[in-house]
Amino acid sequence: RFIGREALAREKAAGPAWQFVGIELDWNSLERLYAQVGLTTRLPNSAWRMSVPLYADGEQVGYATSGGWSPLLKKYIALAHMPSRWATPGTALDMEITVEHRRKRAAARVVKKPFFDPARKRA
Repeated sequence: RFIGREALAREKAAGPAWQFVGIELDWNSLERLYAQVGLTTRLPNSAWRMSVPLYADGEQVGYATSGGWSPLLKKYIALAHMPSRWATPGTALDMEITVEHRRKRAAARVVKKPFFDPARKRA
């Protein structure tokens, strides 16, 4: 008899505590942050991979693990881990952004993955 069966059944019934989600940054929010210091919006030259805090209602609720500009979607996107209660698509968040050596917060939202799902992906 497996002694962890009951604990696993409870965990399965409750659902995952954390989820892996897509994040989309609000372009207007990014522009405002850069405009405050007299700059045009600067995008990373390549995808980044580091832990970047995500906030909701003023508290840290998760972290983005990678992201960058999508030339196909024309959007700044990221992948993130966060507690399930914040992982619903459409949830408003703030993502930490560094502008001129200062930490700022740009508006973002949780979106469905995959970011791009073409209708004719199979022959």
